[in-house]
Amino acid sequence: MAVAPPPTPVKTSFWADLWDTIISLLKGLGVTGKNLWRVVVQRQAVTITEQWGSRPIALRYRGTIGLTIDRRTGKENCIGCLACERICPDHCIHIETIDEKPGHKGKYPVVFIIDNNLCSLCGLCVEACPVPALIHTEVWQVGGYSHRDLVFDKQRLLEVGEWQQEKWIRTGLGTADAVTGKKSMQMTDEEWQAEEEKKKAAAAARAQRTAAARQQAGAQQSGATAAERPTTPARPARKPSESPAPEQPVGEQSAKEQPSSESASA
Repeated sequence: MAVAPPPTPVKTSFWADLWDTIISLLKGLGVTGKNLWRVVVQRQAVTITEQWGSRPIALRYRGTIGLTIDRRTGKENCIGCLACERICPDHCIHIETIDEKPGHKGKYPVVFIIDNNLCSLCGLCVEACPVPALIHTEVWQVGGYSHRDLVFDKQRLLEVGEWQQEKWIRTGLGTADAVTGKKSMQMTDEEWQAEEEKKKAAAAARAQRTAAARQQAGAQQSGATAAERPTTPARPARKPSESPAPEQPVGEQSAKEQPSSESASA
């Protein structure tokens, strides 16, 4: 069976190719000019798709990571355990903490930085966090003009996390505690004061028990020392009428004892 040869392609003219090239360049320049004012002049690097509207995002979506605040107490959920910093495979988390801050449970994070230039959004830090401090948000429109713009400090992380938590509350999902299934360790000022009083009372009771135990151990040790010490026999009391016998010279006493010794030998 004979196969028909392929059709011979029609060769376009030089002017037709030139016209197509000019049209393509004008289309590209039109897109560039359309976004020139928004991106360069207004400095809006975030891409906003207003034409399509906001699309529903799944709850398990791993977007930009944010920090949260406990809505019951109004305090930060982070306890400064550094679990997220240790488990991060990209080494993009940096935390500096202080041991104590009045009213804050656990260590207080003074510095909390996430470098989104390195972050792969693997979610290990969110899983390792024992409290609902770190969450994945629905924020994906993140951009900048330099690497420094993508390094989020503590304040920006709190803004992103609180935006997501507010959205969860509006949609009926609840706070970060309800969504993540983790319990916050923060307490109100009244609960904090009550716990501090309990700690002081427990410390005072412990110190009292320690002092009593030391006193009892000292008493037992002194009693054992007195029992081990040898006692000297007491001399019999002398009657007042009796007078002490006069002491005899050593020579006379030996002369008196000599006849008795001679008679014993006879």
